[in-house]
Amino acid sequence: MAPSKKRGGGKGGGSKKKAKTSQSSGTPLKFEKYADEDEGCVTMEGLAKLAVDLGIDAATDTKLLALCWRLGATKPGVIQKDEWAKFETCPELPTFSSSYVRLCLVLHSLRTVEALKSGWGQLDPSFLENAEFRPFYKFCFEFNREGTKKFLERDTAIALLPLCIENRSIHAASFVEFLETKPEDFKLNKDQWCSFLDFSVSVGVGPKFEGWDAEESSWPILLDEFVEWSKTTHQPAPTPTKKKKK
Repeated sequence: MAPSKKRGGGKGGGSKKKAKTSQSSGTPLKFEKYADEDEGCVTMEGLAKLAVDLGIDAATDTKLLALCWRLGATKPGVIQKDEWAKFETCPELPTFSSSYVRLCLVLHSLRTVEALKSGWGQLDPSFLENAEFRPFYKFCFEFNREGTKKFLERDTAIALLPLCIENRSIHAASFVEFLETKPEDFKLNKDQWCSFLDFSVSVGVGPKFEGWDAEESSWPILLDEFVEWSKTTHQPAPTPTKKKKK
């Protein structure tokens, strides 16, 4: 038997029906959708799933790292539930909504895949001022460590460095080439990682490396080795001398 229809109460009945309209448009950024049930947090696999929803390449899009930084991720490779909640409270994210908006528009949340996707470009770290880029660059090292390890594996550093530093370093390509000469079990520590950014800012292009003083400065030995390697490897070819006519 079909259920009996309730009679509408004039305008009052219409208003009740209106209150039941769709709450929000878009796909909600639900923590449970991307979180690992066993781990209780969003792991790299969950971030890869988010990348698919956004239509980006998780391996090459630096803005995904910038998102994790803006969410305040404190552990390598994971986003915890309280950090995920910052989608709505972090002003630098396109999903941000002020407390006034959250109070007045309870039925309409900006915490959706579509909202994040539409403002994805504003997460580009190339827009960061140098003072703000430095903590982001440091975060890239911390977030890509494995567990409690205090270093990056050689191949991880080789892939990550040009992705993070982009065009802020004239030495990035040659430094990556230098790292490729190191043994496969070589490790890059945080001091070496951070010092490379300082080196990039203060030292000119090789082979002169203006601003470089191995004796006076306190650079990590790795950078001393890089300079010596670069001077030896990238020496300009000698100009052939013309034979004098007899």
